[in-house]
Amino acid sequence: MKILMVTAEVAPFSKVGGLSQVVYFLAKSLAGGHEVRVFTPKYGIIKPKLPFREELHHIEVPTGYHGTKFAKSLTCNVLTTTFGRVKTYFLENQEYYELRSNVYDYSDDHIRFFLLSRGCLEWLIHQREKNSWQPDIIHLHDWHTAYLAEDIRKNGRYRRTFYRIPILLTVHNFHLQGKLNFQYLPENERDDGMIPFHHFFHEELVKQNPLLRGVLLADWVNTVSETYTQEILTREYGEGLEGVLLKYRGKLSGILNGIDVTEFNPRTDPVLEFNYSSYNPKIRKRNKAVLQKEFGLPVRPEIPVLAYAGRLSKQKGIGTLIEVLPHLLAEFDIQMVILGSGDLSYHKDLQLLAEKYPKKIGVHLFPDFKLPRKIFAGADLVVLPSIFEPGGIVAMEAMRYGAVPVVRKTG
Repeated sequence: MKILMVTAEVAPFSKVGGLSQVVYFLAKSLAGGHEVRVFTPKYGIIKPKLPFREELHHIEVPTGYHGTKFAKSLTCNVLTTTFGRVKTYFLENQEYYELRSNVYDYSDDHIRFFLLSRGCLEWLIHQREKNSWQPDIIHLHDWHTAYLAEDIRKNGRYRRTFYRIPILLTVHNFHLQGKLNFQYLPENERDDGMIPFHHFFHEELVKQNPLLRGVLLADWVNTVSETYTQEILTREYGEGLEGVLLKYRGKLSGILNGIDVTEFNPRTDPVLEFNYSSYNPKIRKRNKAVLQKEFGLPVRPEIPVLAYAGRLSKQKGIGTLIEVLPHLLAEFDIQMVILGSGDLSYHKDLQLLAEKYPKKIGVHLFPDFKLPRKIFAGADLVVLPSIFEPGGIVAMEAMRYGAVPVVRKTG
């Protein structure tokens, strides 16, 4: 089968959260028996070690709806490279990708990711015109790519060419539905998905919910665990879409996330100073000392080391952790290491705790792609107090390295 995955991020090129890893691991696994292609933006932060080849030069991506008078287009290129048996295509645009220092959190994210979807379809049209590779199925990931579902189903330019291609939408987190927090809008102001998407620069485009439309128009929708699939049918977890999800539950399923155990392998991981396995677990203790030194803590093998590695956000429960940490540190002989970045108020609280308990807590408040593995290889417990957690990749990684995850019952 020929599978096209469209995603806002994919490891190792643009690695922000768990989405990038899941897409890469899944694509790599499926490539063992299928033809898999990944389509993603070429962000300015991507500094490839592998050679990129220009696949398509100066493709004009229309920014208006087919049949309207809005004729402005955006000029893009399509580059490609192969990593881990997976051929990846990159949509290049100076204004919306190349000149941005981050992947997310821009006021025009709705434009940037609409461009990704439509740029992908324009690339597919060029592919078809030269009788080149075409997908048997299109696999979309999260709201950033759900614009593509409506373009194929409702936009005449793409409908007549791609309508028969089935669309799978994987939702990794229903809390993220677009640039706006649609779930907090009054019901009479929420998008119902009936009016077609406006052109890229229309002031009302940001108010149109791409995730809702993806759910309505995809042939199948799946989430990253069976439990989360049941949770999103409730008001507590449905994020305002529970009514739609209940109506369309016949095309909804959950498939548990996974990790690449060949890549996450303490026996061969080059990041670790001391490699180990289940056959020689005593060696793991040496990584505990390495971790304590990394975070500026006294090397004490006899006490428990707790760890948190992830986004510093309300969803991840970091506020709860910060609330209980003073009691834990004052009353128990433990150490705590924290790696993450996010809400600056959490940064400040954690820095104050580190100053108050310099021998008990160490913090690294910046992104680091290698440090999590050192944490999982050296910590005794990994704390995951998430308010909700659709899939729980971090818990899987921690267990792979021999750390015990302490989690909230969710996801």
